[in-house]
Amino acid sequence: MQWKQAFLETASNNDLVLGRNLKEYVSVLLFMAAHPAHNTELEFIKKEFKRVAVFLKKSTPQSRNQLLNSGLPYTPIVSQFSHDMTEWLMKQSWLVTTIDEVLTPTTSYNQILKHTLPAIETAETTAGYSNKTLMETLGVKAKDELKMLIEQSSKLSHMPLLKDQLYSGLGIYTRHVPKDGAFSLQANLIAPQALYYHDHILRKFDHLTLLNSTLPSPESLNQTQRNNLNRVIKTSLVLLARETDTATYMDESSIRYYQLERGISIAIYGMTADRQLPLESYIGYTLFKNGYPAAYGGGWVFGKRANFGINIFEWFRGGESGYMMCQLLRIYRQVFDVDYFEVEPYQYGLDNPEGIASGAFWFYYRFGFRPLDATLRKLADTEFKKISVQQNYRSSEKVLLRFTESNIALNLSHKIPLTAYEVTLKARNVFNRQHGGNRVEATKKIVNAFIKDTGANIQYFNQDEIAVMEQIAMLALVLKVNCAKNKQLLLSL
Repeated sequence: MQWKQAFLETASNNDLVLGRNLKEYVSVLLFMAAHPAHNTELEFIKKEFKRVAVFLKKSTPQSRNQLLNSGLPYTPIVSQFSHDMTEWLMKQSWLVTTIDEVLTPTTSYNQILKHTLPAIETAETTAGYSNKTLMETLGVKAKDELKMLIEQSSKLSHMPLLKDQLYSGLGIYTRHVPKDGAFSLQANLIAPQALYYHDHILRKFDHLTLLNSTLPSPESLNQTQRNNLNRVIKTSLVLLARETDTATYMDESSIRYYQLERGISIAIYGMTADRQLPLESYIGYTLFKNGYPAAYGGGWVFGKRANFGINIFEWFRGGESGYMMCQLLRIYRQVFDVDYFEVEPYQYGLDNPEGIASGAFWFYYRFGFRPLDATLRKLADTEFKKISVQQNYRSSEKVLLRFTESNIALNLSHKIPLTAYEVTLKARNVFNRQHGGNRVEATKKIVNAFIKDTGANIQYFNQDEIAVMEQIAMLALVLKVNCAKNKQLLLSL
């Protein structure tokens, strides 16, 4: 580890220069901060982080634009975020949020405001005004335009999908300028329960033993801790100019946080009720390494199966990536009783040149994932034998692209569980064959039969509960849950 100390001492004596090299330097520091050998090394890295922050604070706003979307201290983020994420960002006291530009809008201000303005003003939205003229007519100053649009769009929150569509159609890209260095990759972290110091990078381990190792109980979190996790999770994505549904629409009360081995901790979380999927449970996660966000993604859980996606932050790739993924699989396996994980081809190369160049397919293969297609499975076995016995052998780009013709799966049981799509097809068959395509009639009859079997009193159900009951009743029908007791159990969930 002496080379690390030498590197830090040499780098700390060099002047900092704006540009790509500074971003790469901070990326190296982030990796080292998450994998420190000892406390002295970590303190040295923190001093370098502070030096970077001071340097950028002294730089001009114009020069900091060179590092747009870098996530470095005091540098701006520009992206097209959803309404809810923009609303959240505008509430953060450490950011100044403004409209940066508008690109290819498909929605006008009129189309939103006609639903939300006080009735006495809605006539203004029918006059054919341009966005600019409408704002002038309403007396909204340019500096308040975004705030007004966000507040008015919020009035459509009872129809979230419509709200999303209308706001997204405005084509608004927002600029977020930090007021202090806290809004940065190097400062966005949670306090780890205990630091883990590394004397090596773990790459070889028994993944099946890890997957079956009993999880510790989740940490007991108070509301302040949940709020802090929510903030760090959202910020980790915004600093990449990205967002995910599970982070944006997170239900804080659903957060479970696990402290695991080697400085790894994992937060899993679901979405608010109005954002949940009809059949699958979309559960997001953020993995932390010694407090730093290191990976994000989610699992679409349906019964004992889950479609799974992982995104490791660029500065943590090449480290303990395999170990991190297996810790995530361990969480989903034991918390949700999942024993079948499926990964889509984008993760290992489809429309993803980086995935092909890195040979990402073999990353999954080494941990038990295999192509669903039998021909590709044989090809993979043949290629892997070559890799194992021929030094420096590397699969060609053509072969790696062939693997993207099929999903891959890790099957920890002897069965392949039913997919949510297969359930949808069964429901469609009921609609079309038994009810002539009349979905209103079909739903009414199916729900009435379900109510009769369960003895439920529908007059005590609100609209949201009735909508859920419709889904449960259909699920019970297509899965042939005929026992009244089991239907009552479904209803109680």
